[in-house]
Amino acid sequence: MRKSPNCGIISSGPTTGKWCVFVASSDVDSAWSKIKGAVEDDKLLFAKVSTALRSIGRDGHVICVYTRDWTDQSELMRVRKVLRSLGFVEELGYKRDVDTLNRIYGPGEWYMRA
Repeated sequence: MRKSPNCGIISSGPTTGKWCVFVASSDVDSAWSKIKGAVEDDKLLFAKVSTALRSIGRDGHVICVYTRDWTDQSELMRVRKVLRSLGFVEELGYKRDVDTLNRIYGPGEWYMRA
């Protein structure tokens, strides 16, 4: 993975994946500020925030918080712990980038909730 000037990875690979944090439009600025700060403090690898999710029937945003290796359960839980410490205490989903890149959704995708 390569680092971007805004503190994170800019390309995905066969082992990368992300925690998906869904937030309401009214909360996105605050949520993004917390996560962006954790990236800048090197507590998280990389994150990105969506525009409004109206195209898939949601009124809100998703913030993706990336990890290097979805097979490293301790790293996944470390990142989840950071998200919890930032106030994201609800159940979140983790998805592999390889499934996203191959457009695998639903029953065929590897997805973890924690």
